[in-house]
Amino acid sequence: MQGVIIRDGTEPGGSGGLEFDLAEVLAALGQRAVTSRWRCTRLHYTSRDERNVAVLERAGTDGQAVEGSDLTGGIEQLLQVIDGEFEAFDETDSRWAVIRVVDSSWWEVWSDDKSVLEVVRTTFRITEDVPLTAG
Repeated sequence: MQGVIIRDGTEPGGSGGLEFDLAEVLAALGQRAVTSRWRCTRLHYTSRDERNVAVLERAGTDGQAVEGSDLTGGIEQLLQVIDGEFEAFDETDSRWAVIRVVDSSWWEVWSDDKSVLEVVRTTFRITEDVPLTAG
């Protein structure tokens, strides 16, 4: 998989904090995000009302996946994802994307589908390709 880092807002001269969150990343991925199933791990987030976000709690339960329509429609109380990894699976159970949130500092989108990476590059202002490492 190849990856793209998103840093909108944390670049030099930026606002100092990320200017987007999960809803904007899912929106960039479009209908494919809605029709996929999602699992997440190592999730740490805050909500607007200091309560758990039910769909995120379900997606973070071992072995559980949530429908993309539930995920995109169920995060209205989400304030910020601080850390975590979201995996997207299509109807054949093939993983087509991984979204990683790193310490509220940046997001990464990984995919073997170059069109997924291109839509991220064109949707967000400050992106960079993750350098490929040997080994």
